[in-house]
Amino acid sequence: MADLKRGRTKTRTKVEVTRTLDRGLRVLEVLAEEASLSLSEIARRLDLTPATTSRLLETLRHRDYVRQDEQTGLYDIGPRAFQVGSAFTGRLRLHQVAQPVLGRLADELGDTVSLGLRDHGEVIFVDQREGRGMIRMAPRLGVRAPLHCTAAGKVLTAWLWEAALKEVFGEEPFTEFTASTITTWAGLLQELDNTRAQGYAVDLEEYEQQICCLAAPIRGRDGHVVGALSVSRVTTRFPRNDPGVFGQKIMTAAADISRRLGFTDGPQAPVHRVAQDGGTMVEIFDD
Repeated sequence: MADLKRGRTKTRTKVEVTRTLDRGLRVLEVLAEEASLSLSEIARRLDLTPATTSRLLETLRHRDYVRQDEQTGLYDIGPRAFQVGSAFTGRLRLHQVAQPVLGRLADELGDTVSLGLRDHGEVIFVDQREGRGMIRMAPRLGVRAPLHCTAAGKVLTAWLWEAALKEVFGEEPFTEFTASTITTWAGLLQELDNTRAQGYAVDLEEYEQQICCLAAPIRGRDGHVVGALSVSRVTTRFPRNDPGVFGQKIMTAAADISRRLGFTDGPQAPVHRVAQDGGTMVEIFDD
């Protein structure tokens, strides 16, 4: 079996704190501690001038991180701040509810089963269960991998809006890891179409030679994809010609996790994506 490619290591360098952003975050922290504060009270607690505090509050209010009562003029946490905070707790809950399903699926299939999340332009595997099969993929917990050539990455991006796709993938050609890697927009968009149509994504030695993967989407309460349930197999054991039965097992397990998160198979948001027509990018809407 070929050695696994490791995700690139990100290094952190000491950088200057942006003072305005730091002050804005402190405003949110103050409002999180106590509701319904006046401008003057917020300024006093942060040791800022009323003028500076007013500018910070107006910026946060414009972005819905802060709301102001029209009658009293008092400030409070806005819906956007709640949404951002909920994303963190939602991911913690995803990790918790997925654990028993990962273990059960790994035991049933004898393969390595992983839970992947999207972090900007990469997928990161945050949980994993190693199967008991004689031939199985080595653990890769904590490893980062590209989105365009992994089953988990395709699942995590197949339902994104067009603007987000452009931001995530950037310009072609995409990085080639093996002879099977998809490196063009046209090829990638077709692959994402296939993923939506069949409900799962495959990676046929696109990222690592001798390794194939199949992944299915995990959805949150609102129907959006919040994670990917991925199973990895050596190529000799992967049903390349007819992955449907194998895919159904992974989709069933992913649906189990989704139900535990509160998803009820309701209508999903329409997909706004791009396709390539004779070298020209055109927009397509799925209703």
